[in-house]
Amino acid sequence: MTARRRFLLAPSFARLIQRERGGLRHVEGFFPEQRDRSSWVRLKEGKGLLILKTPGLDGEVEDQTEIPVAHAHALLDVCAGEIDYTRTTVPISEAHAFVDETIRPRVLHLVTVEFASEGEASAFRPLEWFGPEVTEERRYTHQSIALRGLDDAPEISVSDAALNSLIDTLENRFPVQARMASNKPKAKQLAVTRAKAQASAEVVQVNLDEIEQAMLREIENTLQKGKRE
Repeated sequence: MTARRRFLLAPSFARLIQRERGGLRHVEGFFPEQRDRSSWVRLKEGKGLLILKTPGLDGEVEDQTEIPVAHAHALLDVCAGEIDYTRTTVPISEAHAFVDETIRPRVLHLVTVEFASEGEASAFRPLEWFGPEVTEERRYTHQSIALRGLDDAPEISVSDAALNSLIDTLENRFPVQARMASNKPKAKQLAVTRAKAQASAEVVQVNLDEIEQAMLREIENTLQKGKRE
């Protein structure tokens, strides 16, 4: 189970972070929404992934399995909606923040922090360079943006305190936070500027057969629906 908190981010801060740390481009295509699950395909760093999110006892559970890149491209063609973004991973104390610059379907900047439990998420104190929290606003999720778009987003003010907080973060100086575990990112980030960054990850164990079967059902349902329409 993974808990997340999501915040808006000033474009100038996102630009500075990407310049200092680089970033990795992601393209995600989402299948039509269903009441009890969500499914999508992700293409990143020459790797294709099928992802299935279902309700669990302690929250939502995401399972994923790797697929050939050619299959990922084919699935993107039949998805109901796509989102294209560049992600930069920024260490913050014992966690990691994921800074996303969404390119398509509209420009938007978000920072997401992942936690191993809801308790750790609740205990986390946002850094000053974070913008307003939008964790409970579904319209700022990747799925909603891909399937419904986003009409507008508020402007984020920038202060000296927020800028100093960001500089401290980039220089690995952090405020005291409650100790917490986090799902650390996997793979080396590709530099979109001259800056480079690296991050490690825990390997997620999944039942590949079950995921593949579930995703094949999703694909079949989507194709059948397209033929009926």
